[in-house]
Formats: sequence, C-alpha cells, structure tokens
Amino acid sequence: MWKTPKTDWKSTDFFNVEDYNRIKGNINEIRQKAVALWSDFPFTEMGADKSFTDYGFYADEINAFESNLDRICSATFPFTIGERQTFYDNQPFITWDELNRIENACLLIYQNFTGREEGMRRLSFKLGTKGELV
Repeated sequence: MWKTPKTDWKSTDFFNVEDYNRIKGNINEIRQKAVALWSDFPFTEMGADKSFTDYGFYADEINAFESNLDRICSATFPFTIGERQTFYDNQPFITWDELNRIENACLLIYQNFTGREEGMRRLSFKLGTKGELV
C-alpha cells in the first residue's frame, strides 16, 4: 500500500522503523505497478517489515532500495532520480539528502505510473463477445 513519502528530510531528522517500512513498502508498490504496465524484471526482495524490536538497519538493506530503484528505471523508463549511492557496514549511514533523493524518486516514479494507468485507453466493450455488450 502506497504511503505518502517524506520529501522534506532535514539534517536534524532521525531515520526510524516507520521510515524504513514506508520506503520499502513504496518501492514494492512501485514494482507492482511496473509489472502490471510492463513485463517482469529482476528485483531484490527486501524482506518483512521491521518492528521497533529489530536492531538497527544494515547497509545491504539500504543498498536494496538503491538497487531496486535502478532496476525499476531500467525496466520501465529512465527517470532522472539522481546518482545511486552504495553503503558499507561500519561506515557512515545514509544521510538526510540521500533520503530526500530516494523518497522524491519514489514519488516521481509512482506519480508517472499512476498517470499512465489512468491515461490508458480502455474499450467500452469486450472483444470476442459476438456483438453483445458486456
């Protein structure tokens, strides 16, 4: 289920479980839309939602966000979403400006996919029904 991204991260903001789950859920939602509009493509599974009892965030989890956004763009449309970052264990964690980039990328892609869905032409009847309107 799509949740409104936080696109106003500041240097004083903290990244928490709700933020992680929102970003992960939004990327999964975008993928579902992409597969419905285009064909299937490789995608890194991001696992179950985290809870407050889970300990921290790991570089590979954040790298999966980055990787999946790149894969979505490669498989659908080359959106301009900024430069992909790679994170490493025991190194500086994701910054507020990178979180803004990721969440804005999610919003851009989602809005475009939603617009494409809504703009698709649909016939007002079913083909192959031998003249009967359904």
